[in-house]
Amino acid sequence: MRIQFTLSCQKGTIIPINYQSEISNWVFSVLAKAGPEMSTWAQKRGYDFASRTFKLFTFSPLAIYPYEMDQVRQEFKLQGNQVKLTFSAFIDPSFEQSIIHLFRQLPLSLGTNEGQPAKFEVKHWQVMPRPNFKEVMQFKAGSPISVTSVDEEKPMANPYLMPDHPDYDISFFTHAVRRFKAANLYKSLATLKLLDPSYAMNFRLFGQSKSRLIHLKPNSDGIQQLRGFVYDFEVAMSEPLMEFCYFSGFGEYPQLGFGFVEIKEKDMQKERSHPGGGGHHGGGNHGGGGHHHHGGGGHQGHHRNQH
Repeated sequence: MRIQFTLSCQKGTIIPINYQSEISNWVFSVLAKAGPEMSTWAQKRGYDFASRTFKLFTFSPLAIYPYEMDQVRQEFKLQGNQVKLTFSAFIDPSFEQSIIHLFRQLPLSLGTNEGQPAKFEVKHWQVMPRPNFKEVMQFKAGSPISVTSVDEEKPMANPYLMPDHPDYDISFFTHAVRRFKAANLYKSLATLKLLDPSYAMNFRLFGQSKSRLIHLKPNSDGIQQLRGFVYDFEVAMSEPLMEFCYFSGFGEYPQLGFGFVEIKEKDMQKERSHPGGGGHHGGGNHGGGGHHHHGGGGHQGHHRNQH
């Protein structure tokens, strides 16, 4: 499921440029308050919301506009009073309303306003339509995708592979399949008809990739910094695996906001020709346009990239 949240904040709030840990901690805190039904669903799959073992989620960068940026202090000063964030998770869609309810109960603590800790509260939300998954799809990385080498024989000083590395695709798919297998209690994916071993997986990079090093504050993984790359790509793999990666994030550490992707325009145009599939609006209308989207896309009527 994917839900786009509009969060309200005080104008003039100052937030760090690297805010992934705070959002990750917020999501974990929200999910920890899940009711018995959702907790049972997770436990049956070998996860526990309370102890943060469920990591099948990712999130978009914050869409903040307008803002001022202080390069020296590595901070954004928000000139508006709302931001947008898309939460994406591999969770049974029947829990959509429960999850929205949980996010509405707990504000996000991020940054400061006039020296005091700042709070962001969910004001509106929109459940994004489920895409039509196919075996070959093209995506644009909204947040960096982090992939480390899986070659045990050749330890590397820098484990983060660049997308044009000859072994990138092997590591890319190995991590995807490992996570998918864990989500299915390590049962055979072929037996479950989720993966055809004879189907050739394929990764194709479009254009140049851009490197991003994200410095993280204390987080449940104990990671201080992570490198990933943003790029456009095409991938061929089974539809269940495609759906899994789209919702739970591509690459590693999606729970820290890595691996959030959007379907490329070309594929979206085809999608739009299909009838139906509108998102549900909640909590009033989505007033005020002019948002600068750092990644919370998925709009049907308009899709602007202002980078």
